[in-house]
Amino acid sequence: MAASHAGTSIGTDSVSRRGFLTLAAGGLGGIALAGGLLTAADAADTASPAPKLPGEYYRKANQRTVAGTLFDNINVRINGDVARIFLPQTAKPGSGVPVPVVWFYHGSGSDHNALEGGFKTAAHAVVDRGSIAICQTAGGTLYSHPTAVALQIAGFDYMRGLFTIATNVLRSTSGGGALGTETYARQLITNVAGMYVVNGSYDLRAHYEAGGRQTEAMQAVFGDPASIDAANPARHGSSAWTGKRMRIVVSAPDDSDDVVPPAEHGLALRATALPTAGEASLRTHTSGHNTPSWSVTDFVATMNSWGVPDQPIVVDTVAPVVSIISPSAGAVLSGVVTARVSATDNVGVVDVGLFAGSLRLATAVKYSASEWRVTFDTAGRANGTFTITAKAADAAGNTATSAGVRVTIRN
Repeated sequence: MAASHAGTSIGTDSVSRRGFLTLAAGGLGGIALAGGLLTAADAADTASPAPKLPGEYYRKANQRTVAGTLFDNINVRINGDVARIFLPQTAKPGSGVPVPVVWFYHGSGSDHNALEGGFKTAAHAVVDRGSIAICQTAGGTLYSHPTAVALQIAGFDYMRGLFTIATNVLRSTSGGGALGTETYARQLITNVAGMYVVNGSYDLRAHYEAGGRQTEAMQAVFGDPASIDAANPARHGSSAWTGKRMRIVVSAPDDSDDVVPPAEHGLALRATALPTAGEASLRTHTSGHNTPSWSVTDFVATMNSWGVPDQPIVVDTVAPVVSIISPSAGAVLSGVVTARVSATDNVGVVDVGLFAGSLRLATAVKYSASEWRVTFDTAGRANGTFTITAKAADAAGNTATSAGVRVTIRN
């Protein structure tokens, strides 16, 4: 994920005439030098708690769960499909720190926004455990259609490309049960600790044969019975569930849920899985097709029983090591200058900035395994002498500041 080198080092004595600051990774406004002191034309530091994710187009940073855990609420596009991610600020992309991921599967007629809708309380509980919560739109109401399956695969590839995933948990409700069940049965996501299903769809042929709106919904997505059968999670036999773990939550009596009747869905899934599954536990409620209020605490307790870690497995307390390679002390700078910084860490450096005092002058771009560079232009600015430092941060929030380097601007 490191950005490529932008700009070319032309030495500390080269001359050019451009604006004072050029950032390779887009960012701050110009910074003026006057009488050897720095003042910022735009001193606001807009760095978010985690780097911008690939495909990201929306973020509410520094959100808090009811329990007070800080997280970022982020929307990304994955292969054109929208996903919402609740990213605890203890989890940073590329850090190498293992983190659990919980996949939420929304009901029919919903989308990724279910993560801060019906799933919000459960998602907050996930974040409180230090886990990432994600809900993909997956094409909308497509159940286990091949398009939804392809988007699920793309979503998993996206997440494991960014994070070291300790384990995965599947949490579905209503129509989302079909994609969640299909995902688990076919192992579209690897290293799954277990699946928690509330009033979840399982047998799409049963929906089709129910008549009315159920039949219409199946026809709208699949077109014909053969296509339904080809994508129906109920086609998987007991062998697909060998060693797998699931917690199934359904209404009782059965007729209290006429949207997803338990006998045809949750109970049918359990009956198929029970002979071979590592766990196929059952809990009932009397709320019909509504999610029972106790499901969040039961979900957390179930994850605990599955051994899902409730905090990052590795706690990084080691600060980076950072130093300025160039310019050297006493250097006379003019024109375009490329500062070179060495920054290393036991896990990984995620940010390097160039500073004058407490003022961040520029954000460096990673150039090699240990070197970061930033190009700026001194032209048209008052001559003077000042001290620059470099500051590096890792994903765990550990920081280090280099020794100061005294330089002179002379144009």
